[in-house]
Amino acid sequence: MKHSAHVFPALFALAIALAAGTARAEEETSYDACIGLVADDPAAALNMAQNLKLKGGGDEAGGMHCEALALMGMGRAGEAGSAFFDLAERMLNADDAMRSEIYAQAGDAWAIAGSPKLAIRAYDNAIARMPEDATYYAGRARVKAIAKDWTGVRDDAAEALALDPHYPEPMLLRSAANRTLGYPRASLVDANHAVELRPHSLDALLERGLVHKALGDKHSAWGDWNTLLRYAKQTGQENHPAAVAARDYLKQ
Repeated sequence: MKHSAHVFPALFALAIALAAGTARAEEETSYDACIGLVADDPAAALNMAQNLKLKGGGDEAGGMHCEALALMGMGRAGEAGSAFFDLAERMLNADDAMRSEIYAQAGDAWAIAGSPKLAIRAYDNAIARMPEDATYYAGRARVKAIAKDWTGVRDDAAEALALDPHYPEPMLLRSAANRTLGYPRASLVDANHAVELRPHSLDALLERGLVHKALGDKHSAWGDWNTLLRYAKQTGQENHPAAVAARDYLKQ
């Protein structure tokens, strides 16, 4: 199953890539030109977005989307979440798939801003419109993990895996939830599966190491974390959060 690319960093990069190389050549105010400014000059993109909004119609919707992306680029994630959510609420003539994407962007922005309740609300709206899309359950589970609602994480991850049994992210989320809730043997099933699917995943190796540690198997935990650090070095990811965490655990 192909997952919807609603996670903010991926969407942000995609939007910029679509307009790269053409935006600065365009003198007129347009959605593509606005998106093309977001990476290098988000303040200028914000100004252009506000001008687009004044045009009304499709330009207004494009301006609202560019405005939200520009706000993210300026580090104003809370405002961006509100802008994404407002846009999704106004897209009454758009199909459910498109509206769900925007709701999910709102959820990711609010999660980054440290507003998990608002983020969950946004994901609730995405799920209501696309209940068969596993990525929105995984996204809501990710937000609930930030809020430390581990029972909620486990439930949403299970929903995602019921729709797509080979989806690594909810496997790791459910593993972390079960481990935190005191069920490390259940965690090990998901952690092993995640590593089998993606043997070079730093996040999967970190989580399986934590599960082994919870089970009292220090040897296996240290093995996973050393493997993680070897892959991190080979791929230039020594500063990846999972690599930093693994080094800390190995010092204990």
